[in-house]
Amino acid sequence: MDKRYELYCATNPLFYDSPGRRADGGRDPAFASPRLPKGWDQVVKDEWTVCVPAENASPPRQGWKIHVSACLDNAEDVLAIASDYCVDRGVSFKFLRTRFILHMRNAKYAPRGGSGKFITIYPADDAELEVILTELGGRLAGQPGPYDVVHD
Repeated sequence: MDKRYELYCATNPLFYDSPGRRADGGRDPAFASPRLPKGWDQVVKDEWTVCVPAENASPPRQGWKIHVSACLDNAEDVLAIASDYCVDRGVSFKFLRTRFILHMRNAKYAPRGGSGKFITIYPADDAELEVILTELGGRLAGQPGPYDVVHD
């Protein structure tokens, strides 16, 4: 059975709907928006909160993306570490807006194309990709992801 519909079923008890349009407004204090300095734009798009420095009005049109995973228990810490890193370096990123959406993305039958993704980071080029993977990877070392929790 194709389980991709589950995310849309769980959003509203009566109708299929996008997870970003939950009846509770999709608000979750644990995923409060990071403090962005002047010159940054923040846009809420369905399931995501997108953070972009104004001088870099949009992420690169093509290139690498970095996906960061987290569990419900450590998502707030992972978001704080990753967002502080990106803001300090002027790197665009987005993160899932709510714990509910993260929970559904980490579920066993989540669509494989989006499963496990909590934060997406948009490096400007290959050199920045390598730097971010090395530096941010070191800061996030030891943080469990969905696979780690399931297989402990």
